[in-house]
Amino acid sequence: MAMSNKKISSVINSDSFLGDKGPTEASLLQAVLPIVLLLILTPVGLFLFGKSYIFVGVLGLTETLANVWAAVAAVLLLHVLLGVFIYRAVKSGEKKPDKLD
Repeated sequence: MAMSNKKISSVINSDSFLGDKGPTEASLLQAVLPIVLLLILTPVGLFLFGKSYIFVGVLGLTETLANVWAAVAAVLLLHVLLGVFIYRAVKSGEKKPDKLD
């Protein structure tokens, strides 16, 4: 399925609220897809890696305890990633005050 270059509009049947420089569906997908993949794949990868190599391999925990601690680590990582994402979104959305000369 091909991505359309149709502009996203905040008002139906009007130009983009950003004028001619409004975001396209492709540019929005390009901006959001890496973040979504990071938020999904990193905690899952940490769970699998942590369980197999850290909690069972290095620390020698039982399978049940290894699952619990790997899940805790994955949830904590997910919260950190979400916090960073929200912080960056808030910081990028803030406008700097106009310079008065």
